Amino acid sequence: MKTIKFKVKAYDEDSHSIVVSFSSDETTTNNPEDYEAYAMQPIEQYPDITDVELLKKRIAEQGIGLAEQAKLAEQAHANTEMQAKLKSLVGQTFEYNVVDLINTNTEVTFASEVIVPPMAE
Repeated sequence: MKTIKFKVKAYDEDSHSIVVSFSSDETTTNNPEDYEAYAMQPIEQYPDITDVELLKKRIAEQGIGLAEQAKLAEQAHANTEMQAKLKSLVGQTFEYNVVDLINTNTEVTFASEVIVPPMAE
């Protein structure tokens, strides 16, 4: 990805949120209005930034991941091979052991969490 583009579509007075949509040079179109809009709260996220140009860069940084998701969704919608595989699953039932699905050897439970000793009086 070389470029990111965003459009501020609205401003909400109550929450001080902006509604923004993003596109990139890798999405199907470079028109941000063609993509889902997201509410962002840059005043809360970046309270120390008073320069609007710097704030716009921070908003664009957040859009990199969102534009990437849009690109991947477009690729998935165009993947007819995967769509056929998903269609072949219709009517089937699947079962897995949870232990086979967890990415760690240690399951964290409330019982295994660190217990903080009471404060001395």
